[in-house]
Amino acid sequence: MQYRDKHKHTPGMTTDIYNSETYHSLCGKKVKLDGRTLQHQYFLGPHDIALGLSTDGFAPFKRHKNTAWPLIIFNYTLPSEICFHINNILPLGVIPGPIKPLDANSFLWLVVQEFFRLGVGVQAFDILSSKLFTLCAHLIIAFSNIPAMSMIMHMKGHNGFSPCRMCEIVGLCIPNSRATTHYVPLNHAGHPQVQAGDVETYDPEHLPLQMHSAFLARAYEVQIAPSNAKAVRLAKKYGIKGVPILSYLPSLTFPVSFPYDFMHLIWENLVKNLVLHWTGSFKGLDDGDKSYSVPKAIWEAIGAATAAAGSSIPSAYGS
Repeated sequence: MQYRDKHKHTPGMTTDIYNSETYHSLCGKKVKLDGRTLQHQYFLGPHDIALGLSTDGFAPFKRHKNTAWPLIIFNYTLPSEICFHINNILPLGVIPGPIKPLDANSFLWLVVQEFFRLGVGVQAFDILSSKLFTLCAHLIIAFSNIPAMSMIMHMKGHNGFSPCRMCEIVGLCIPNSRATTHYVPLNHAGHPQVQAGDVETYDPEHLPLQMHSAFLARAYEVQIAPSNAKAVRLAKKYGIKGVPILSYLPSLTFPVSFPYDFMHLIWENLVKNLVLHWTGSFKGLDDGDKSYSVPKAIWEAIGAATAAAGSSIPSAYGS
């Protein structure tokens, strides 16, 4: 439990969450709760704890029609090599299902109350010094797959008109299709839905980013809409369904405290689709006008080398 206090930050190097801008943006700031500025600062004390929240739906039965949603906390004050071990995970509870919860705020209310208390500080005992001290803990990050993050951020999700929690891109309906999902091509100019004044192109290196104050202002505008019909229109326009209860924790910044996690972004989606593309079997598409397909002989060599590497590469390197 002394890992955070002893961690040394090297500028330009990222080894764990204590090298992140999210963490460093809080250090030195006074804690604010319920409109009051408290006397102590974030992570000034050696015992202060940084926490991460995660959730995801899983199907507990073979027929995948019913889901449940565990809520779990990770303690980043433990060394990074053990903080994700199952015996160190803090389980908050399980949203029982059988479907995705319609209002995640109601299930998160109890833990937000707990974070208010931990932000002020609670009395604890230091076994090493045999002294009482004030223990503070702050939630600084939340992560999961995109549908789960949309749920706790009170957003419409990745199939909506405004699908992204990080930027302000807007989607388009598939031409000549009855599908209700949207897609976001970088070039909108040739789409029949685009009207005068609409965005025609997006620069992928300079997307219009979501900002904390604007995000919450839009969420509040949806929440106080005078009619349900207007709330629905605003929610579609902004991709936000109302004020997320986690926004009452000033240790979180929308949307940067809700990053895309590496497993879902890379291993479960990107790598799988790239392998399908490189083998010429991605959704019936060919390899276009360039040689993207990797010959079978090379794939077999890659597979053999990968299998052989298992006996000589330390397991810590994993995938």
